[in-house]
Amino acid sequence: MSRHYLFPNEGEPLRMSLRLVEGLIFGKDTLPQYAGTRQRVLSATLEFDEAKKPTRILRTEPSVWVFDQDGGIRQGLHEALALAMDILPTPARDGTVVELRPRTKKQKLEKEFRWEPGKAEIDRVISDIWPKGKADRLKAAEGVAKRKPPLTYDASRALDEASEGFWKIEHAIERLKEPSLKGFAFGARQRSEANPEEGSLFRAIAEMAERRLEILRRRRVGKGAWYALVDVTRWDDGVGTSISNHHERCEGKAAAIAAARRLLAAHADKFAEDITVEAEVLTDLEWQDRRRDFDLD
Repeated sequence: MSRHYLFPNEGEPLRMSLRLVEGLIFGKDTLPQYAGTRQRVLSATLEFDEAKKPTRILRTEPSVWVFDQDGGIRQGLHEALALAMDILPTPARDGTVVELRPRTKKQKLEKEFRWEPGKAEIDRVISDIWPKGKADRLKAAEGVAKRKPPLTYDASRALDEASEGFWKIEHAIERLKEPSLKGFAFGARQRSEANPEEGSLFRAIAEMAERRLEILRRRRVGKGAWYALVDVTRWDDGVGTSISNHHERCEGKAAAIAAARRLLAAHADKFAEDITVEAEVLTDLEWQDRRRDFDLD
């Protein structure tokens, strides 16, 4: 288990809960007070005894978090990870290792995303982990995400039962062509009026059909805003983890296809035995579902 600490450029260090750290990493939380800044972070991995009390620090990991204009860190994490991937040595066919990446990228990684904690910072962390008085405990950093209400066993079971057939709804809608989608949406809204108790459910599937109809229309027309996407994914035992992703906004489908080819060529060197590089194009409506993965706009 680890403890996480933020050392602001100004002010006292702050302790960060695991909930906050995970929220920042997965784009669920932000720290707006640090928007547009670079902040030092120190994570300490601890060893615990049977009573779950920390006994010693196994290792520390310093890093620099780059906060975007909203106080999020995902884009900065992606940049650091992509930079780390770029400096990995590339094995040659004869088994030797050839250094293809410029040394400047390693220097950039160390300069922009790493820092060296001194004795004062380490001592401050130690005092928080093993406080001798109230003054030793650091204040906690607070994100903006609200605490989630507990999901009880009964609530979880009921939610599973209620959503068990959702995939059938989506599958049924995606099979329909434009004329049928129009009739589906109209019929669902009629049933919402005829069955008030289930009205909200019928209105929801009507909205799903109307959204699907609009996506098909935009794909057919090929005009307006489109997005070219390239995702670099590392695979481990069939489980993929996105290590970097790139996108470009375009005017029209043809321009998006050309941009996707260009992005694919630019990042093809990242392809490896356990790494895939994939491209796709999306309408701006579909992009709304994917933009969080790219942590932009």
